[in-house]
Amino acid sequence: MGKDALSTMNKGNHPRHISIGTFYETALGPDFVGSEYEKARDLRYGTNPSQTAALYNSNSFLGSLQELRTGKEGPSQTNFEDIFYAAITLGYFNASSAIIMKHENPSGFATQYTDEPLARIYAKAFDADFRAAFGGTVMLNRPVDHDTASEIRRLFTEVVVAPDFDEGVVGSFTGSTRIYKYDDERFKSIPRYTGDNAVPEIKRLPDGSVIVADPLVTPIRSLDDLRQYIKSERQPTERELQDLLTGYRIRLRSNSIRMVKDGYTTGIGTGQMDRVNCINIAAFKNQDLNTLAAAEGRARAANYDIAGSCLISDGFFPFSDSIDRAHELGIPAVLAPHGGVKFNDVLAKVNEYGMAFVDLLGNLRFFDHH
Repeated sequence: MGKDALSTMNKGNHPRHISIGTFYETALGPDFVGSEYEKARDLRYGTNPSQTAALYNSNSFLGSLQELRTGKEGPSQTNFEDIFYAAITLGYFNASSAIIMKHENPSGFATQYTDEPLARIYAKAFDADFRAAFGGTVMLNRPVDHDTASEIRRLFTEVVVAPDFDEGVVGSFTGSTRIYKYDDERFKSIPRYTGDNAVPEIKRLPDGSVIVADPLVTPIRSLDDLRQYIKSERQPTERELQDLLTGYRIRLRSNSIRMVKDGYTTGIGTGQMDRVNCINIAAFKNQDLNTLAAAEGRARAANYDIAGSCLISDGFFPFSDSIDRAHELGIPAVLAPHGGVKFNDVLAKVNEYGMAFVDLLGNLRFFDHH
């Protein structure tokens, strides 16, 4: 029997160097014309085993990752994209945080609100969706100690990324888990906030079309930045506002919602065509996981009941049905960008239920279709 295609290198004929030509001068500026990027490495494959891929620019965040432990026949394109989108989210947090990625979406996220060890922060992210975490990419913004490594090893993890690892931690992993150490300066240089040094994103479609777009960045840095957009009669508590800010920072594929309680996700609904079903999917998965955990006698790291969680939406609510559903689930506070001709109906429902609502400016919508 031949090798498993998912574990086998499909090396393409990608050149050692690529350069930015004059075609992109208007988009990127003259300083980038003629810039040459050396191939950092061939990738195991692209999105699928039938597609070849290579990573360029050794001076980028991804290109500078230090591989401390290899597995299979190297990383795939999806592995590196998971790492990149994990890094965007983690870069918003100064406190100890952990994220587990699957297919460029997090299955779970947790950040430290009180004095807790990194192992517990990771466990909260893991237990948010302990089923989807299998084979995921784990990223942390603190050096990995032995207790945290022990938690990670409970289930097969394909990739682990952190700024450092305590002595002996890397050697404690077995199998095909790949381990990377990231450069903190390049990690911090990824654009996240308005005013950060950034260049436009360029996407070339298979038909030859080229789309040039500004990267998604935000002016929202603090609780006070959110506070000015409160529109409900009831003011959110400080903890609710903190959870709303935490959820706002978690990058997902649109349409998407996140449910956050005490700094960790209790539900995620992503990649849907309508908003209310993002909520329904998050609620269904949450209940399904709660039922499975009870059947297995699984002790989880936190209380994952949705009641008491805050709901964060990356787009406006066109109808009040999402607010009705959130109320049924026991959600006390909601954040969404402004929009829709029925916004007053939405806000009226919020006030009827005694919920808190943060109504971001419409141009602060945070869709992401990566």
